[in-house]
Amino acid sequence: MTRVYSTFYRTIALAVTALLAAAGHAQIEQLVPPPFGGGRPTVPVPLTYAQPQGGALMTFKSPREGAPEFAIKGVLFKPTGAARGAVVIVNASDGWSDVREGHYARSISSAGYAVLAVDTYGPRGVTGASTDNTTITTYEQARDAFAAKRYLVSLGYPGDRMAIMGAGRGGTIALLAADRTFMQEEKGERFAVAMAVGAACFLHPREPKPSANVFMAIGDKDQVAGVKPCQDLANEYAAAGGKSTVKVYPGATSGFDGDPVNRTMYRYARTETFVNCNVVVEPDGRSIYGGKTFAETDSRALFVEMRKSCIKNGVSGYTNVTQKANVTLDLIDFLDANFRH
Repeated sequence: MTRVYSTFYRTIALAVTALLAAAGHAQIEQLVPPPFGGGRPTVPVPLTYAQPQGGALMTFKSPREGAPEFAIKGVLFKPTGAARGAVVIVNASDGWSDVREGHYARSISSAGYAVLAVDTYGPRGVTGASTDNTTITTYEQARDAFAAKRYLVSLGYPGDRMAIMGAGRGGTIALLAADRTFMQEEKGERFAVAMAVGAACFLHPREPKPSANVFMAIGDKDQVAGVKPCQDLANEYAAAGGKSTVKVYPGATSGFDGDPVNRTMYRYARTETFVNCNVVVEPDGRSIYGGKTFAETDSRALFVEMRKSCIKNGVSGYTNVTQKANVTLDLIDFLDANFRH
């Protein structure tokens, strides 16, 4: 039965990806900076970095210590019939995108899951973080993700059948949510599943505290995150008793799951990379790097210190529509393996 479901949804997701590619070519084009920052492209690319389409716009509250709550926007995609589970999608470093977060939300929803794609940048006036990761802290994004989970629970979706997913920086947040070393104030029920696509795996807990089944999708040409750091993190997670699945996608670069129009290799000169970074995280959540200690709530200072040694600038990338389809199908399969019972 599982194989029948898998084949059926693979057909759907492949069709969705093909439609996205066709739709991308039909959009009005304008010369704009490429999504990872850097110089201007030499060919027109479409303005597609906008609110995900196809769902209902929602607003929920995300707490701030000593300050009013943020009103966070999200687009909720409901499946046909009863949901088998629910997924929170955290936006990538480019910001909220219909071609990435929207694509994943529509595809996963079509497979029977409720999906809330969250805009964690907009309320803070942040347009992107790929060229400057100090624009928003990882703590702020993770806090928004847990607030989104609580919001879904308030709508009636079971907390024990909930996943977190993200690409790029959003994937990094998903991995943080999968380990109780991070966000220790979230003492209740956490996400049961965490799915990370192209995550930067530079934060390594000294004593991992697994709290979710993890799926990592890694591009073998990813110059932002690399392959080995995530494989190492998965091994550390498994050694601590966690469950992790890692899949490497040949020919996939940084941002391989972006706009289907952008199939030409570009050089993004200002994008920050983490492939050479390894930050030890103590059991209490403090990070240690360069002989200095950083609070979990202050990743800005950590990034500044990392720029002195391990963070570099410049990557090449393009949208690999084949691997974008493959990773979409694998995400659905992973959800099915965990929630279809």
